[in-house]
This record gives sequence, structure tokens and C-alpha cells, in this order.
Amino acid sequence: MSSIGIKEKIVLVGFGWVGQANALSLVRMGYEVFYYDVVEPKHHYSDTYYETYEQIKSLKNLLDIDGANTWYIVCIGDRVSPEGHQDISLIERALESLSSIKGKIILRSTVLPHHLENLRFNFYVPEFLHEVLAVEECLNPFYFVLGSRQVDEIMPSFLQEWEKRAYKVFHGTPEEASHIKYLSNIWNAVRIAFVNEFGDSIAEPRDEVARQKIESMLDFILERRSYLRYGKTYGGHCLPKDMRAYIAHKTANKKLIPLLIGAQTANAAHEAVAEKYHLPQWFSSWEDRGREAVISSVLIQWWNSVNANRHIQYARRHLRPIRRLVEKFLPDRTLTHNKDSWNIWARQNPLYYAFPDSVSKRNIDEFEIRASGATDYARYITDDPLFKTFLEQSKNKIVLEIGAGVGRLTEFLARDFGLVHAVDISSRMLDVARKRLTGFNNVSLFENQGNDLPYPDASIDFIFSALVFRHLPSIVLVRDYFREIKRVLKPHGLAKIQLRTGLEAYRWRWFYGVSMSLNETKKMVEQHGFIVLNIETENAKSLWLVIQKPE
Repeated sequence: MSSIGIKEKIVLVGFGWVGQANALSLVRMGYEVFYYDVVEPKHHYSDTYYETYEQIKSLKNLLDIDGANTWYIVCIGDRVSPEGHQDISLIERALESLSSIKGKIILRSTVLPHHLENLRFNFYVPEFLHEVLAVEECLNPFYFVLGSRQVDEIMPSFLQEWEKRAYKVFHGTPEEASHIKYLSNIWNAVRIAFVNEFGDSIAEPRDEVARQKIESMLDFILERRSYLRYGKTYGGHCLPKDMRAYIAHKTANKKLIPLLIGAQTANAAHEAVAEKYHLPQWFSSWEDRGREAVISSVLIQWWNSVNANRHIQYARRHLRPIRRLVEKFLPDRTLTHNKDSWNIWARQNPLYYAFPDSVSKRNIDEFEIRASGATDYARYITDDPLFKTFLEQSKNKIVLEIGAGVGRLTEFLARDFGLVHAVDISSRMLDVARKRLTGFNNVSLFENQGNDLPYPDASIDFIFSALVFRHLPSIVLVRDYFREIKRVLKPHGLAKIQLRTGLEAYRWRWFYGVSMSLNETKKMVEQHGFIVLNIETENAKSLWLVIQKPE
């Protein structure tokens, strides 16, 4: 919130990929959002956020809603010539149009460091987004990098929220922020070029067998991590142009950067190999092969194009009552069905089903599981101001995790708390967790029935649960759990629980679970005798609840 307790009005200047991702994420955070663009934009994320787009208003004139509480986010792209000259004239023109405003400016465009000193803005916040997950990465940034010329200037509330949710945070000058932006993209480009060059040096990828041999050797050391996989050259909107611009600028200033020039040369040399042998994109799933991959890709593209159609979206919205009626005749999922299903999923792909929100989806590996666990533990526990005092004595406290899965968060709880109990409905998930948590002598894992907590009354100091309650198929099971939480918590004990909110998933989908509004959730837990310390939506489908058991 701003200092007067009113959320800022936000105007996106430039409504392309980056502008739309910012706008959609800010709408989901509850802000009033407008945009201004000289052309009618194509909606790039309409297959997922069709209804959200309807909440973003177009401005006929850039300064129509200007005021002291208005923030302009400039998301206009640069252009880079084949020789590496960066043209920021459109960015300059936009900033010049804002020269007389009462509000303030955030620049999100990619700009070389030396250009920034002549540009007028309040904050420089470069973006680190991937097109496919851009909206989600705006909501929960991996990097939050802020450049400001005035150290004491107060950030608007949405920047404060992004900073709070980010995995890594950097504050510095605009020029330092720009260097970090270019470092990120150039580091990705250099890695791609190196892996491809080394792969080419091993052998020619003449067929599937030859390529798999190359990949197996590379993967042994590089472990199939992002940007470290053999395939096509680096491409997309950002990496090639940013590499050219940075190299050209440093070369013009007599800076020696032979490694970057070498990576650019290696990338160009590999292009012929990639095209000749139809190598996969470096950002692909890497498990798609041959005819099945083509069919799957075509079907996905077809469905997205159909689903994005305005008439289809309109029909879906008005057919929801019929859907609800049909679902009433579907059998309720029992606890036995839930237990059997989770054991099947755990056998198929335990890491994915333990964390389906992962960037790599079904290709998630141990490194991503651990990194995501560290990120979420910091975001939801150690960085939560409600737990600051509580965590000071955490080594003397007993914590219970509901839905341990493979122990993604359990291992980080075990580092801070004296004793960790963790329950899960799936015995197979717990088998994986035991292997991952070898060496933690303060962790106790237990298979429960999906609505019970097999521990004595008033024996737990803190209860935590993420990505679990959103899969509970009935409100009865939710109530059962909160009744158990009340029973096992000590007086003044705390609990933080994630629940589903917004539209419910289709009941026939594997991830179905009941959805509750903020008011419904608050009323339910108060009926169970809890004190609500905080309740807030994280995004359109998730809310977090922090409660305390009274004396």
C-alpha cells in the first residue's frame, strides 16, 4: 500500500509481451491497471488469462489518469542492429512524453548502462522473464533487481510486494542494475554456446543414437540443467540482441572481451549443425522424440488457439452452471480413492506430483526440487514477519508438516526446528522422502489417512502445509483437518496453511480440490475457535492463512 493506504493506479506504457505480463500480474495482485500503446495489441496470454485481460483498461491519451498516486511502467523494447548498435529512441520518446507528469516512472526496458544516465525515471527494474511463464514470474520473481539514483526514495507497494516474493534481491544504481540484466542474459548465451560447441567436438549428431551419446556424456557432468543441454543455438527475442549490443559497446570502448566474442562465433558455427540435424530447442522438454512430439505439439497449439477464441471463452463462462450440474452426479472422491491415486502418481513421477508448479513440469529434477524448497521456505516461513519472534526460539519447538510429499520443504524445516513431524497420505511419497532426508535425525515421517493428525493433544508448536489443501476433494475433509489442527496445537501455537481459492478445477482433473473464498475461510476457522492473524490471496487460485490457537 502507499503511505495513505490506497493502492496506486498503474499505467503500462507499451503493451507487448513484457507489458502484458506486468499488467496481468498486477491485476491479479488487486491493482487498478491501465495501458497505453500506439497500436492495438495482440493478447499474447489470452489462452490462460482471457478474463483477466478484461480488467485492464486502455487509455486514449497517455496522461488521462495522471496524478500523484499514478505509476507509469515503461515496457518499450530496444532495437539492436546486426552490428550491435542499440536504438532506444522509442524509449526516449516515451519518457519524453511523461516529462510533465505528476506521477512517477518505472523503467523496465533493456538499456545498456551508459544510456541510462540521460534518461529520466524514478526506478530502473529490468525484467528477467521467460515468455511462457512471464505472468507467473512477474508475480513471484526469481530476481528482483532495482536501480535508483536516490537511496531513500520509497518504492510503490507493488514493487515492495515483488521484492518480498523474490528469490534474490539486489539494490544499486541503475547502471549496476543494467549490468546484472546483461550478465544474466549473456551468461545464459555463453553456457548454451559452450555446451553446443563441446557437443559438436565429440561427434556429429547424425541420428538419434549419435545425439543421445553426445547428450549422455554432457549430462553426466552438467546434469541436464537449464541452459546446459545440447541442441539449437541460443535464440529468442533477447539473447542474440543483448549479446550483440554488449559486445559492440565494450569493443567500441576498447574493452577486451574475447570470451564473449568467442561464444558469439561458436553460436554462429553451430547454427549449420543444428539446422542440418534438426536438433531440439535448448528450452524444450527434452523428452519429446519423433512422431509423438510432433503430434503432441500440434495438438497443444490447436487447443490453445481454439481456447483463445473470444466466442469459445464466452460459451465456457455461460456453460458453467451446466458443468456444476453434471459434476453433482459424479461420485465423491473417498479417502481410499485419494490414497490410491497419490500412490499411483508417486510411482509415476514423485518429484512432479510433489511440486507440479515447477518450471520444468514433468522434467523436474532433484536440483529444482531442492532449489524450489529453499525458495518457498524462505518466502513463506523465514521471511514472514509474523514468525520473526517465533523463529528466534525455533530449535526448542516442534513443527508438524501436513503433506510432506518427497520432503521438498521438510529438509528446511529440519534445519531450523528442534523436531519435525511430517505426514502424508502416500506411502510411496514418504519412501522417496526418507531417501532424500537421510542424515536428518530430527525428522519423523508418518503415513496418515488424509484427514487425521496422529499426535497427542496440545503437542505441536507450529503446523505448516503448502500445496496440499488445494487437493482436498470436499469441504468436510478441510473441516476435519482444521479440527485436528486445533486439537494437536499447543495453546498460542501457530499454523500457516495454503488453500485453493477462485474457480474450482474440473472435478475430473487429477488436481481437483474444493475452493474457498477469503470470507468462507475466515468464517470456518473462527468457528473452530482460531484467531486469524493473516489471510491473503497469493494469486487467482491460492490463498494463505495464518492462525493461532488461543489460550
